[in-house]
Amino acid sequence: MAHQQLVATSSYSLSFATLADSLLGSVRDAIFQSSFLPLASFAESAVVATLQQLEHGQLRVVKQDGLAQVFPPGTARPGPSAELHVVRDAFWLRLACMGGLGFAEAFMFGDVKCDAENLRNVFKIFLLNRENMDRIEGTFARAFSAIPNYLTATRFANALGITRGNISAHYDISNRMFEGFLSRDMMYSSAIFEDVDADLSALPSRQRAPARSHVVSDDCHDVDELHEGQLRKIRHILRRLKIKPGHRILEVGTGWGEFAICAVQSVPGFDCTVESITLSSEQKALAEQRIAEAGLSDKIRVHLLDYRALPKEWEGTFDRFVSIEMIEHVGLNFLPTYFGVVHWALKKRDAVGVIQVSTMPETRVEAYEHSVDFIQKYVIFPGCFLPTVTQLVQGIHKGSQAKFIVDTVDNVGPHYPRTLREWAKRFDGCFDDVIAPELRKQYPDGMKGGGGKEELQIFRRKWLCNYYCEAGFQSRTLGNHTVSFVREASASYGCNLEASSI
Repeated sequence: MAHQQLVATSSYSLSFATLADSLLGSVRDAIFQSSFLPLASFAESAVVATLQQLEHGQLRVVKQDGLAQVFPPGTARPGPSAELHVVRDAFWLRLACMGGLGFAEAFMFGDVKCDAENLRNVFKIFLLNRENMDRIEGTFARAFSAIPNYLTATRFANALGITRGNISAHYDISNRMFEGFLSRDMMYSSAIFEDVDADLSALPSRQRAPARSHVVSDDCHDVDELHEGQLRKIRHILRRLKIKPGHRILEVGTGWGEFAICAVQSVPGFDCTVESITLSSEQKALAEQRIAEAGLSDKIRVHLLDYRALPKEWEGTFDRFVSIEMIEHVGLNFLPTYFGVVHWALKKRDAVGVIQVSTMPETRVEAYEHSVDFIQKYVIFPGCFLPTVTQLVQGIHKGSQAKFIVDTVDNVGPHYPRTLREWAKRFDGCFDDVIAPELRKQYPDGMKGGGGKEELQIFRRKWLCNYYCEAGFQSRTLGNHTVSFVREASASYGCNLEASSI
């Protein structure tokens, strides 16, 4: 189908697992779209039986014939409420077979409709009733989706070629597209806000600043609160790194260069250097342009490299290491390898590392390791794996051969919902003027008649499913942590505990 060029990740390595997943997924989608009546009726009965057991919130489902059912029946339970409009019977099949992932796919492909607020509340209801919703995926669901899910999960083995495919498929969409909905710092990671829910109040938001600036400062006549939050996050990481004049910094995951620029500018006389690596050619090009505009091309170099392919001469030469929301692409089995590379690259004395990473709670480890969700398959991190804090610490310990000491662990996850709301609002606001033209330009062969309206709307709804992430972070079903670690005997590092915060 033509829309797969816009929906699915297009640059995966052509492994057997990838091809098999694609084939089985196409067969499954064909069955869903045919909406074979007996199968759809069976699926609807299974879903309705589960929804009747909701213990939190209320869900109103309007069917194609206009008849509405309220779940649970009778007195409303405390919690959020939402309304859905079923467009095709494929909705019931997707939900019965794949639970939350199935609902997200149904929304993405237009099998069910709801506005942004209802979408947000649906995912909240699903998360609050997670144990009941998990029962949807019984024998009927497992028999239908176990093989595709297993084969999809094998993509996450993280062979070098597959990793590059995952990164490119997401970040190489178009720099201009990301410029449309990110703040001018171009940071694609959680910000840190003064007030995590200020955007939900009835008060008008402060005016956004149109000009670009790399200076880590909040002094601005027109204020963009997302930009402020990203700069606050950068300052937080810089406080943990404690970069000093003369330091050499290794950054894994360049993004669009903002952190590297701010890191150099934070040191008196700009007296430090950064070697930054990325797997996205699109990001590399724009990062280098932005670094040049900041006058720092002699201080920051960007390399198109995998972390497992660093130059031999880099061994033991770095004072500091930083990685912001890149470890999600590493995979559980490769965490020791990843931190082994960090151990190899950092100096043997007085070295410091800081990572920021989205995380999974310990309580969800078993279910998460054996399933594939919407975020893994389509949205923020294609082919990603979110580690737990315990898995991170174990990876740091094993990879460094017990030579790293974890110094601080901070959960900034509560700030992610507002970050996601800001992105979604901006994405929807600039879709017609920025996103759609960029997609038409980049995928001219993937558009059907009428300018590819169907494909564009599928793509739009896919990204708006970021609301799924918002509900996850709000309920602490997802986390986001910054972790700092040091070499043993790093007396000069000092203390990260700030008395003013106690």
